[in-house]
Amino acid sequence: MRHTIPSNLGFTSLITLTLLGACAGEPEVYIPWIASQPAVSLELYEIIDHKTQASGQDIPKWVVLYEDENERVPGIERLPEYQDAYIFIGELAGTNFNILQQWSSGFILSKDLSGLVASRILSRLTKTITSSPEGEYGRFFEALIKAAFNTEYTDATQEADFWVLKQYFKEDGVTPDLDRKVYDFLILISINKTSLQLQINRIFNTLSTIPLTKSQTLSVSHLKETFYNFF
Repeated sequence: MRHTIPSNLGFTSLITLTLLGACAGEPEVYIPWIASQPAVSLELYEIIDHKTQASGQDIPKWVVLYEDENERVPGIERLPEYQDAYIFIGELAGTNFNILQQWSSGFILSKDLSGLVASRILSRLTKTITSSPEGEYGRFFEALIKAAFNTEYTDATQEADFWVLKQYFKEDGVTPDLDRKVYDFLILISINKTSLQLQINRIFNTLSTIPLTKSQTLSVSHLKETFYNFF
């Protein structure tokens, strides 16, 4: 099965937030916001090996959906077994199988989920605006992302893990690029929608006293009212 992925070229606008770790002495964490850009080219690849290929099993449906650029996480969340859950995917790609396997084995749900939730909240904040999120939401923007990153979320389940080996093709779409074989390690996480919404709402409540301009106050109020429609 062949797949295409978009490859963005050229200048992108980048805003980087410094997020403080949950404990003193931890390294600073950077989560970027990149202005959306149209895809200017497509890269073609096919999956030539995967975790259960040797045993004759197919690639799980959730992996197939995630590797499809038209589906990704929303596609997984439409599966009947996850209709009441939010899905998060821990992902690491590279060429060193052993290092990637160590990352997968060392994944700690209580610690690593916070970054995935914070990243999804960041995506939600920028999804429906055309200006910079800092201008739209003021100090609420950075405070929310930092708080989201430093929250330990409960009621989440590490459902499964999987890996695939991708063989990329050269620009002609036919000739394999023998220097581009990449492993993609994935970890599937689910959390009940109601539970996560309650936890995010608690974060909102802790930020209610942040001073904002009139327009920023209106933007934050609208965000809270419609947040889960686009989450």
